[in-house]
Amino acid sequence: MTEGSERTLTTTTISSPNTTPNSLPSAHHFVSLKLTHRNYLYWRTQIIQFLHGQRLLGFIDGSRPCPAPVIAAATPNPAYKAWIEQDASILSLLIPSISEEVTYLTLGQMTSCAVWLAAETALGSSSQVRCLNLMGQF
Repeated sequence: MTEGSERTLTTTTISSPNTTPNSLPSAHHFVSLKLTHRNYLYWRTQIIQFLHGQRLLGFIDGSRPCPAPVIAAATPNPAYKAWIEQDASILSLLIPSISEEVTYLTLGQMTSCAVWLAAETALGSSSQVRCLNLMGQF
């Protein structure tokens, strides 16, 4: 583990993927490594694996975009409400997994995809270069 990273260990159970869209209570306990300036690749790996296992990866990678808020004749779209609720649950997983030193990345971001892209843009490339350099040194 890199110096300065934070870890928590707690276990709990997750609802099955077939439950309501807002099915990530206590999911943040499965994400034990908080994002810092030095550990983006490790943090990214744990988030991707968790969301992939919950069939929610599309929310952060953009492959599951937000549906239109209304359908024909200005009828509210129930898929829109479900998407907003699920995205809020994913945000409630992401935001606590980010250490105070990089919480500025979440400011003004309204979706889990936006938070993900902000972290990737700010920390992704420098982390990958640092990781490749360290691997080369070994």
